[in-house]
Amino acid sequence: MYLSRPAEYALRAMTYLARTKPDVRVRTKDLAKATDVPPAFLAKIMRELTTKGLLDAQKGHNGGFLLARPASEIRFIDILQAVDFDPDSEYCLFGLGNCNAKNPCPLHYEWAVLKEQIEQWARSNSLADSA
Repeated sequence: MYLSRPAEYALRAMTYLARTKPDVRVRTKDLAKATDVPPAFLAKIMRELTTKGLLDAQKGHNGGFLLARPASEIRFIDILQAVDFDPDSEYCLFGLGNCNAKNPCPLHYEWAVLKEQIEQWARSNSLADSA
């Protein structure tokens, strides 16, 4: 497993929003600068997070983004899945397309343990844990 760019950027943005005051909206431009994410790419990610119900978006003069629910109710797995990242994926560190339990790469079993730990972390921890 690896973190895709959208997954990494979504985690950065959501963690930043979790650390801001709950009633303060943050514009994409400001969020992109604060998290060092390209603004156009971040805008697409923010739309996806809004569509999935993790963010509240408002356009206009006082517009921007807020968490749609308390940080304690947003698990890291929710964020990852919102941008179509699945920690259960069969990613192989050696790049073998057919790496599995029947045909393992040299690191298959160790990597499986690490993937399970990462998934457990993502399911067990919320944005509140990072604030």
